[in-house]
Amino acid sequence: MSLQPAATYAANPAVTRGASTKLGASPDGKKIVYAQGRSVFFRDLDDPTATLVYAEHAHPVTVARISPSGFYAASADTSGSVRVWDLASGDRLLKLQTQALGGRISDLAWDGESKRLIVVGDGRERFGHAFAFDTGSSVGEISGHSKVVNAVAIRAQRPFRAVTAGDDTHLVFFTGVPFKFAKTLSGHTRFVQDVAYAKDGATFASVGSDGQLLVYDGTSGDTRHTVRDAHTGSVYAVSYAPDSAHLVTAGADGLVKVWRVADAELLGTFDAKTLAASRVDAQQVGVVWAQPTVVVSVGLEGALYVLDVDLGAGRLTHRASLRGPTKGVSGLAAGAAPGALGAGSYDGRVYEYAAGGEVRAHPQASGAPSVVGVAAGDALYSIALDDTCGRVAADAPRAALTAQPRGMAGGAPPLVVSERGVDVVDGAQVTHQAAAALGVAEPTAVARGGALVAVGTADAQVHLYTAQWERVATLANGRSAITALAFSPDGALLAAGETSGKILVYDVAKRELKLSHWVAHSARIAALAWAADGAHCASASLDTHVYVWSVARPMKHAVFKNAHAGGATGVAWVDGATLATAGADGVVRTFGVAWP
Repeated sequence: MSLQPAATYAANPAVTRGASTKLGASPDGKKIVYAQGRSVFFRDLDDPTATLVYAEHAHPVTVARISPSGFYAASADTSGSVRVWDLASGDRLLKLQTQALGGRISDLAWDGESKRLIVVGDGRERFGHAFAFDTGSSVGEISGHSKVVNAVAIRAQRPFRAVTAGDDTHLVFFTGVPFKFAKTLSGHTRFVQDVAYAKDGATFASVGSDGQLLVYDGTSGDTRHTVRDAHTGSVYAVSYAPDSAHLVTAGADGLVKVWRVADAELLGTFDAKTLAASRVDAQQVGVVWAQPTVVVSVGLEGALYVLDVDLGAGRLTHRASLRGPTKGVSGLAAGAAPGALGAGSYDGRVYEYAAGGEVRAHPQASGAPSVVGVAAGDALYSIALDDTCGRVAADAPRAALTAQPRGMAGGAPPLVVSERGVDVVDGAQVTHQAAAALGVAEPTAVARGGALVAVGTADAQVHLYTAQWERVATLANGRSAITALAFSPDGALLAAGETSGKILVYDVAKRELKLSHWVAHSARIAALAWAADGAHCASASLDTHVYVWSVARPMKHAVFKNAHAGGATGVAWVDGATLATAGADGVVRTFGVAWP
């Protein structure tokens, strides 16, 4: 028995209002690169299931770039650490790890020879550092700024040039190598948000919170063009086309604009307000010109917009919106349609993953800040931190729960557990079963199996009830708080996961412990799911691992370690041979299970 990775559905970029989000692209333009949480994502624009995830950082990642050669990637985080690693091989071997700055790194850039890097940000002693990618040795001094530096770009050709942009409203121009201060460029009047060099090195451009777009000579740094009202409000990102003759900008006005570099003439505009839920969500905070005719931008809600560029007609056309959680996934359930999945996220949305790879986002009607969990029954249901439960549909009513939910069990009607007891949710009506009436102190988990309901508690016990809430039995073999419960499809077995990482399996008919051998996890069990055969059970844990266990051979198991950075939080069976998992990294993955 083994687990083989099949599909990986990416999380969307982490965005911050008022700040630029750095997007990159692979040399061939087929993948875009961005950071989310402690992970780096390499997302295929054509195949939503073919995502590469790098999750070796100990702190939230802020930016990642692929070297011009395509052989290496560099990523940086909020602690000031930079990791350079092998992208060509599947092992992703670490080439260099260095503490480049003493604080958050905002941006990094490769030189054209893939030998040197410059990182900038908010360091305690310096705002930037230039170093060799393989040894970490200094290749110049990045100075001249008095405040946080937001962006950096390097000329790809010799003689090398570099330019940095900061909150002090200035750009600093460097010659190299080694890189050294040449002059300060003072065309902006507010924060400079982004800077980019043309592929041919002839020009570079900067954008800022003053709404301006400035184009400079790539060798001398002299100003060529100034567009004072390029956008209404802040301009957060700029990127050059592969032909170096055009560039694209993205701004807080929700617009993505394509410009001709030679005369700074506007050629085309895309308005994200036609697609976003609000003007705030429509703000465009990042952009990359990935392919000759493809631009990708990111909005404040985290949606990635894939745009087709027709330079001849001066038109930007929306092709697709790439969706995914912008925060961790809190729960996972099999959807109503064959092969579909539903995932609740701490970003306040429920995401539906279709069998073909399409992802749809469903904001909660109540505007809840976080979705705590999801479960399937006659439809997909969600529970949220605004203490509501309801179907995942735009017009569906949401029932007010009696307390903050901890978990739920699918079926008709759904059951929601809280520290006060269990709520039975029937449409907008809620029937509360108080913990005292159930004879338990602090409920922590709930599951439904046939005519029985199981309630787990903080004192390590599992209580069985009939559908009329009459106590049937108490199973008291646990050693720590119950965190997950799951009945086998035929209701014959009940798996109980604990805070300690231990999983116990009970024989429901005999009301006794059947298995106590599933003890490989080292942290809290977040979710359990039985396969259709009732002979295998999958588990997801905060130790980041995913296991598939066998009832017949309890000492044998299949494992995929480090499945999700920050912990695995959900598990569900797509079919008899496909397992889906989700985690705190916002990723949903599927695995093919090879049975013995």
